[in-house]
Amino acid sequence: MRIVHSLFRNKRGVSEIIASLILILIVTSAGVVAYSYSIGAFSSFTSLFQLDTKQKEKQTQERFIIIAVWNSSNQLNLTVLNYGQIDLTLDMVYVNWTSVASYLGGRNTTIGKGVLSQISFTSPVTIQSGSTYEIIVVSTRGSKNAINWKT
Repeated sequence: MRIVHSLFRNKRGVSEIIASLILILIVTSAGVVAYSYSIGAFSSFTSLFQLDTKQKEKQTQERFIIIAVWNSSNQLNLTVLNYGQIDLTLDMVYVNWTSVASYLGGRNTTIGKGVLSQISFTSPVTIQSGSTYEIIVVSTRGSKNAINWKT
């Protein structure tokens, strides 16, 4: 009878064991949550890295050059040659670092490998005879080509 009585009397040991088990459960749960989050974060980071690498790879295969520039009043016309390994699309044109707002043709048109294309637009700056202008053409992938054009 004394043995049974002494087991129920010393409840302090039981509560320490239960507290230890609860702490282990909390730490294990936190570890599982942290592991799950890190797997998702690393997976997302890897996917973004692969997309960025693929984009950079395609950008390095793009090559184009402005062959000719001519104007009539305030309208400019550019002839562009795609001499790269892949097709490209011209997205933006800048004249003296001012973005062109009004395109008349050729923007967002796919240019095949080895193909000449024309892009026409209203100049964002006034064209004056005897002046030099910097014209920059940018593709949708971010490749650029610039030319200094003297009227």
